[in-house]
Amino acid sequence: MAAAPESSRARILDEARAEFARSGFARARLQDIAGRAGLSHPTLLYHFGSKEGLYAAVIEQAVSDWAATTSRAVSTGLSGFDQVAALLDAGIEFFAGHREFVVIVRREAIEGGGRLEQAIVDHMRPFLDRAVDFLRREMDAGRLRRHDPVEVMQLCYSALLTYFSDARFRSRLLGEDALSPAARGQFRDSLTGILRAALEPPR
Repeated sequence: MAAAPESSRARILDEARAEFARSGFARARLQDIAGRAGLSHPTLLYHFGSKEGLYAAVIEQAVSDWAATTSRAVSTGLSGFDQVAALLDAGIEFFAGHREFVVIVRREAIEGGGRLEQAIVDHMRPFLDRAVDFLRREMDAGRLRRHDPVEVMQLCYSALLTYFSDARFRSRLLGEDALSPAARGQFRDSLTGILRAALEPPR
């Protein structure tokens, strides 16, 4: 029995994400992706049209997952640094579950292909704007120390992305599995402590 369209699409996206992370956009081959998904090349093209279309779909899926993860974190009604901590936890949860996307982001930054930047602008800018607005409101209310909210977001994003993109090197350097729950928890506690000291007003 032939696979249902959505099942086919999901399998293609899974294999494409792995292939783009492993080989990069330029070297990834649609025939290989289709074969690993157990489908034909025409079936892949039916769903996504081209390599560019498939790549955009991989990015869109990851950004959609990111939006869902962070939306859960901001729906708790928290304020001040408690909300910041919840968003950090959401970021760690997302990156831990999307390692291949982390590699794709790093490849794009190095190769400068321009394929990811517009997707980030289109899909992530609303999240950034909401986060910056939240930080400004909390700073104006005195629940957070005043810092440039855009730079706060940049620091948080950079710290999270670097931890997961450099996990293999960190594991070799320190002789521990950087992706283990214990190591991730230690990183989470350290990053949260540093940001709490910088952002939370004295009580």
